[in-house]
Amino acid sequence: MISEYREMKLSDGQIINIETEYIYYLSEGTAQLWELHSDGEEILINVLKPDDAIRSPNVNFESVYELRTNRKDTHFFIYKWSPVNSIEEKYFLLNKVTATLMRGETLNLIKRQKFVRDRLISLFSFLVQEYGESHGNNSFIIKELFTHEQLASLVLSTRTTVTRILNDLKKENILTYLNGHICLNKNVTEDMDAAPILEVV
Repeated sequence: MISEYREMKLSDGQIINIETEYIYYLSEGTAQLWELHSDGEEILINVLKPDDAIRSPNVNFESVYELRTNRKDTHFFIYKWSPVNSIEEKYFLLNKVTATLMRGETLNLIKRQKFVRDRLISLFSFLVQEYGESHGNNSFIIKELFTHEQLASLVLSTRTTVTRILNDLKKENILTYLNGHICLNKNVTEDMDAAPILEVV
């Protein structure tokens, strides 16, 4: 359908450096979008799933953007934007990019909540919607695996703080683990649905 593209199949731990003139469409697997600052700081800003697409988020010469694969058999189509002449093709790509950006904006709102604990619970509720499925009668399982470092980056905190809060949440039966996957109590997600995330000014 697209005028000019190339395919890229990646395995665990491989990285794609984002170039401004391309759109990256994920057809299989998952990937993380990281922002790398000139001072060495790295921030996880989005988690992509099949049918997501991104362009370089900002023209910021002090930052570099990378896609990092999360599992084997990750498959990208990389489209060069300039040769795409068809209105239908451009609409298809922009629609996918916009939907992916909206998820990134939701993650930004979560990061702006005052307390790390609230950010984590909001993040888990969001991840249940995006990557979760029902598990038993009382919980949802998040099918994507996250390290404590990755969770800390998603909520702009430290690994030590996130580990401590996760231990507290386990003691309170808000979450459990199954083969490394986070399982969230259904009552928590229902409470979050009743109280939507508000922007902190």
